[in-house]
Amino acid sequence: MPSSKQRTRRVVPPLLLLLCLLLAASANAQRLVFAHYMLANQDTTADDPTGEPNIAAYQREIQQAQSIGIDGFALNAGGWSKEPRYIRRASQMFEAAYRLHSNFKLMFSADMCCSNDAADVLDMVRRFANNPRYASTYFQHDGRFVLTTFAGDSHGPEFWQQLRSNLEHGTAPSRLTAPNALSTVAGVPSSAPLRIFLVPSFFWGGETPTAADIASGLAPYQHILDGAFYWGIAGSPGLGHTPDQLPSSAAYAATLHAAHKLYMAPICFQFWAANANRYYEYSGYQGLRALWMQAIQTTHPDWVEIITWNDFIEGTYVSPIDDPAKYPGANDLGASIVPTGTQRFFHSHRGATDLLTYFIAWYKTGHQPTLHNDTIYWSYRTVLSTAHQPPIQLYGPIGDTLYVTANLTAPADLTVAIGPIALTVALPAGSNDLQLPLPPGPAPHFTLTRNHVPLVESTADDPITATAPTPNLYNSTGSMHN
Repeated sequence: MPSSKQRTRRVVPPLLLLLCLLLAASANAQRLVFAHYMLANQDTTADDPTGEPNIAAYQREIQQAQSIGIDGFALNAGGWSKEPRYIRRASQMFEAAYRLHSNFKLMFSADMCCSNDAADVLDMVRRFANNPRYASTYFQHDGRFVLTTFAGDSHGPEFWQQLRSNLEHGTAPSRLTAPNALSTVAGVPSSAPLRIFLVPSFFWGGETPTAADIASGLAPYQHILDGAFYWGIAGSPGLGHTPDQLPSSAAYAATLHAAHKLYMAPICFQFWAANANRYYEYSGYQGLRALWMQAIQTTHPDWVEIITWNDFIEGTYVSPIDDPAKYPGANDLGASIVPTGTQRFFHSHRGATDLLTYFIAWYKTGHQPTLHNDTIYWSYRTVLSTAHQPPIQLYGPIGDTLYVTANLTAPADLTVAIGPIALTVALPAGSNDLQLPLPPGPAPHFTLTRNHVPLVESTADDPITATAPTPNLYNSTGSMHN
């Protein structure tokens, strides 16, 4: 019979291992993924007075987002009392999530760049967090309703301290009605006290701040904020020099975690500020991968926010919408940059949607997902020329390039044909990025084979032109899998 000491050696290690696994699982379970949703934009063809077509469209988008692992939307409200469409659309979005009963969470990202003031922010939170129908849909962390922002640091600490106090004590009651919104939220909202978890996105030190910038910016907010979100989109991830947002994200994570604050990190697919004439090259999915791998391996943010689900003008969208230009309400600014008669100015980003599933699972579990299927993802600009008037500021390694990411269960051969030009490359197993030359021609055709046996083939959506009368730096993406 073994001694008690021997029995201890046999029993304790498995118990310790189990405890470690349980603790790890508990920690990973707190990792949440949100997507920034522009309420100004709609994937729908109608704005029926009943709201039903929009509710159905929002339900479809929620299901699309949940299917890839997104936990909720941060609703960008660029206006409120002065632009009542925002209240109407927010009510339709909350109703869509409520009807699905799928635990999809919504919170507000108060856009402080332009027209919103304190009364607007108070109203948007109260109108839904204090509504008995929608309170359970509004995202809460540790029993507190989460509020994030786009910008707002220019208002100063006193503004945010007072706003927080008003929400938590029920002071400065709302008086706004919303007759154009769904009847469930049309009246004056309750000003009952609400516990708030405040995670704004302030631009401390600009778009790519240093650790000193962030520490200096955080200092006067130590007792006001519960965390912060870095709006790290204006950069080329992994560039190695300015503008590269990875060092700034690392500095945000280190500073906030040292201060015992929550950090929400950015995940972006590309950034073209088409209405501001600047473009940042993300090299297909390589920039997306760099941001995810930093979050997974280095910075360990509590949450991440994908920028964005549907900001079509800035090209950041990851929704699988086929072509935003098809929908009259898809982008309120669309008409200002898309000439009449231009076809396929915007492109589907469904390839980015599909690939996010892989990285979201990795981030949430802490373990690289096992590949059970072979999948090819592609991304490319449909207009090769970058010589435009007025000139566009270009950042990053821009070339005439077809970007491919391959997630393969075993080595395989990929053949890409663009008209009469065909190229075959041998790909290793695993998840890898590659770049191929991209000439003008018809939409690329992809064929994946293994041991000379065809596995899957597909043709991309859009042809490639050398030049175009209108600058177009949006990526066309897609994917295929067996």
